Amino acid sequence: MASATAPAKAAGKKAHRVSTGVHKARRHHHRKRRRAVGHRPAGVPAVDVPNRALTPGVALAVSRARICVSGYASSVRDVPESEKDAVYERYGVVHVPYQHEVDHLVSLEIGGSNAISNLWPEPYAGRWGARTKDVLEDRLHDLVCSGTIGLRYAQRIEARNWVAAYKRYVGSPPVATASGSGGSGSSGVAPSGSGSGNCTPGYSPCLPYRGGQDYDCYGGGGNGPYFTAPGITYTVTGSDPYRLDGDGDGKACG
Repeated sequence: MASATAPAKAAGKKAHRVSTGVHKARRHHHRKRRRAVGHRPAGVPAVDVPNRALTPGVALAVSRARICVSGYASSVRDVPESEKDAVYERYGVVHVPYQHEVDHLVSLEIGGSNAISNLWPEPYAGRWGARTKDVLEDRLHDLVCSGTIGLRYAQRIEARNWVAAYKRYVGSPPVATASGSGGSGSSGVAPSGSGSGNCTPGYSPCLPYRGGQDYDCYGGGGNGPYFTAPGITYTVTGSDPYRLDGDGDGKACG
């Protein structure tokens, strides 16, 4: 004859399985949520990477051929002051001149969008500041246009973890830049990747790198040496760290 406690034991086992299943589902949900939010790279200040909930990164439906046309990035750049103000407000960051750049997570050079979900206030100061990311942007643009990596892949790695992308495709971590270096328009880091030797990434032919010193177009009123190129036309191929292409025609001081 079956024991009277058998049904109770069976019910207890079933309840335990259901309870265990619920806990496993909850743990799985939390793990998925952590992966979706993402983790800040070790040793990188939180301000140097965007909040993924606010800035997941957005790319335009654009082809590799289009983004590889000289002057493309300048032609599509369109972030009005009202949108920049909204970016600072979303992040709760006080807008202090020359301390931050409202930067594109997926860079314009590889098809990034001007949508607010692709923007965040990135500091100029520090090893992983805005000028460091400029170097990565030039490098990814060059790799895509040379056919070394795919456009969608480049957009994806920059959106997910731009610091990791820098380490993989540019190299060793950069030297820290001084606070407020954005006002000078200099890159703040030694050239590498898309530049060669002592060339500044983002210009063709070689524009000599001068240890972070700025270049200015004649009459620009800046604090660096005037940019002069008699008989030579310099093309802006990347992020234009010295901001020499003010009219967006793809030519430095043209």
